[in-house]
Amino acid sequence: MYAGKIVEIGTAEEVYYDPRHPYTWGLMKSLPAFAKGKESLYTIPGMPPTLINPPKGDAYACRNEYALNIDYEEMPPMFQITDTHYAATWLLDPRAPQIETPIGGRKL
Repeated sequence: MYAGKIVEIGTAEEVYYDPRHPYTWGLMKSLPAFAKGKESLYTIPGMPPTLINPPKGDAYACRNEYALNIDYEEMPPMFQITDTHYAATWLLDPRAPQIETPIGGRKL
């Protein structure tokens, strides 16, 4: 969940081993296991939005290094990845640019 909305849902294995939402990537990268001997843990840049006056579009866009222009205008729908795995990110739209995920090494 991010800003009160579910951004990714699936089995523990799907979300942990094949995360598809940039917020999930950020959470995973902040785990000590992913620090691999570095002095500090990864932190997601920026601050969470205020829920009193939420931003237009995807609430995570301001903190998302992979944000697309549409993220600042329109909340993404839940895209189906498998029968049990869904993520709300415009990166899963067929028109989105192909990027290599920082966790798992897959291309979206």
